[in-house]
Amino acid sequence: MKIDVFQTKLTTLNRDVTFRVMTPNGYEEGDRLYPVLYMNDGQDLFYDEDSVSGHSIRYAKYYTDYVQFVPRVIIVGIDCPPTNQERSRQYTPYTKHFEVPEWSSYESDMAGKGREYLEWLVYELKPWIDENYRTRKQGAYTGLGGFSSGTIISTYGVITYPEAFSRLLCISGSFYNWMDCLDKTLEAVNLDHIKYIYLDVSTNEQGRLTTAEQFLEGTKMMYDRFTNCGFDETQLKYLVVKGLTHTQGGWRLRFPDAVRWIFRDL
Repeated sequence: MKIDVFQTKLTTLNRDVTFRVMTPNGYEEGDRLYPVLYMNDGQDLFYDEDSVSGHSIRYAKYYTDYVQFVPRVIIVGIDCPPTNQERSRQYTPYTKHFEVPEWSSYESDMAGKGREYLEWLVYELKPWIDENYRTRKQGAYTGLGGFSSGTIISTYGVITYPEAFSRLLCISGSFYNWMDCLDKTLEAVNLDHIKYIYLDVSTNEQGRLTTAEQFLEGTKMMYDRFTNCGFDETQLKYLVVKGLTHTQGGWRLRFPDAVRWIFRDL
């Protein structure tokens, strides 16, 4: 395993961004081509010292300890912006007004920049990765995923860019407050290109706008939408975990299985 760190310009949003590329064991040998998983909140993926909170998914350690059980994929982790407000805008492809409860720090008017972010990811970052790493370039071998609000932009990206992605990884999705927008998007697209979907949520989650009950209900709603679109248990994994909080510590327990699921055929 090797993790390369790069800094570049996220041109469509006019800001600098860091991304990390993890290549699996054996990459340096031979000429094998690899599937790719693009992950939002890339600063939280590999090492605690990279994470803003000081706690990460610790996937580098998991990979080292359990390499024989891990799919051989390249993982590209894209760092999020430095503030919660900027992160929410980047991971939201919609504009919406909210009646924000007193306990919430969320913005009452969200003007999402997610579409601009995806334009950069699909038309600039992905071609660069495909040119500089031995990848299986087709969308049929490429996944997109995230945690919390990172699942909104991941879902939108997979369903609207069929040429780029076919595998969706959503951990602790903040779907509830965006379902009206997502429903309109789902009505306008064809999902035949999607191969595998992973959705999970825990019972003790709390976000900036989403309550524990809404996390559970929103993920179930997203599961129902995909089921109604024809996905069954051979393509769609839906998991409710008891007692875990909305933190990297809870997500690290599920992330390896999520990766295995969406690349289960490779």
